[in-house]
Amino acid sequence: MYESLVPVTHHFYPLQRYTDPEVAPFSDFLRLLDSRKPEPTDNMIYLHIPYCEKRCTFCPFHVRVKRDVSVYERYVVALEREIEMLARLPYVQDMKFRAVYFGGGSPSLLTVAQIKRLYDALRRGFSIDADAEWTFEGEPAGLCDPELLEYLASQGTKRLSYGIQTFDEPLRTTMNIAATVQDALTANERAKELGFEDINVDMMYYMPGQTPAAVERDLKELGNCGFDSVDYYYMSYYAMPKSTFLGMEKGTYPRKPPAEMRFKMGQLVQRRMRELGYHHVTDHVYSKRPQGSEYYRILWGGGFGEHRAETLAVGASARGYLGGYSYANTLAPDPYVEEIEAGKLPVTKVSALLEEPRNRGMMFFPKFFRTELSRIPDDARTRVFLDNLVEQGYAVVGDGELRLTDKGKEWIPNITVDLFEDTQREIHDNWVQELESHYSNRVTL
Repeated sequence: MYESLVPVTHHFYPLQRYTDPEVAPFSDFLRLLDSRKPEPTDNMIYLHIPYCEKRCTFCPFHVRVKRDVSVYERYVVALEREIEMLARLPYVQDMKFRAVYFGGGSPSLLTVAQIKRLYDALRRGFSIDADAEWTFEGEPAGLCDPELLEYLASQGTKRLSYGIQTFDEPLRTTMNIAATVQDALTANERAKELGFEDINVDMMYYMPGQTPAAVERDLKELGNCGFDSVDYYYMSYYAMPKSTFLGMEKGTYPRKPPAEMRFKMGQLVQRRMRELGYHHVTDHVYSKRPQGSEYYRILWGGGFGEHRAETLAVGASARGYLGGYSYANTLAPDPYVEEIEAGKLPVTKVSALLEEPRNRGMMFFPKFFRTELSRIPDDARTRVFLDNLVEQGYAVVGDGELRLTDKGKEWIPNITVDLFEDTQREIHDNWVQELESHYSNRVTL
């Protein structure tokens, strides 16, 4: 059924394509924000800090390397103003938030005083549940700071997240990863002492020059650390710069492993993480607890086929989902700040509405591995596709649920795309065609 992996994964759906605020559906979305919210949903806030100490060579995100503190201050002021603008919108006023996520980039680059201002602004502007899940992302070196950790703990932040990617120091140097392994271990120790409940780290496999034996070493080291949860990704090569692939051709940079190695490494990660006592809770997430974070549950529609959960975006390049529309803020921080200073909402791109709203939950269900049969839309196309998944061994039916098998879990990007509505699939296919022209797909390795 599947022979090659879809090169992109999707965290927001429907896909964003409209950029003219004077034309529908962009104009319809703006009108929605000025209306009352018709029904309660599970909601979260995503706030983006687009700055890093260094840029990793594999990073696909919209981040900037800036060391001028005045740049950070101007950006924080813009965030405060955007929060005030959003808080005046009738639709947002009707929202209660179950989770708040500080993402990046590296929010830990800000001063504790600036972070305090943002926490205060969020609490002033929005209705946030007393027991909401607050997650703070950062670089390990920044999260070693006792003052920062003590402040976050005092504010009820229970979840920290930072990247390790690999324990292999030569590979870390090659990938331009800023922090040291010791930074990561120190951050873990200090956070545990202060009672953080979920210390989450990012790990990667299928990295340049990496072998299954190297992944085994990473997994062994990971087992010694006792992190509460791990986001274990395979590396995508589409975002890497041309210079990196030229280095692969010339032999000055480690080469991308063969495609079949990605599956072998992925199976190794799944097996070893289970042996280490982790539950495979969602797509790429492993946790010592049997359930995943509120962040991913709400980000992906509400979980297990639910489709209504919403995300409010704050900051440059932040993405959200409100009232059936997926949307993105202005990507680069300087234009974002200028728009805020001009009193303009920084929305730059919006999706259309789906023909069938439940399709969002159906498209995201593979990330949770299962959905109730009652949630499946009753249309012939979806039913035929899911029946085929079962016949081909990618899924099974039992106890009123459709569940992915281990074989199905290896092909989640493909299954999600095959569950897209036709118009959304067309947008996706156009994106992939653009990616196909990227240098990384024409280089000879």
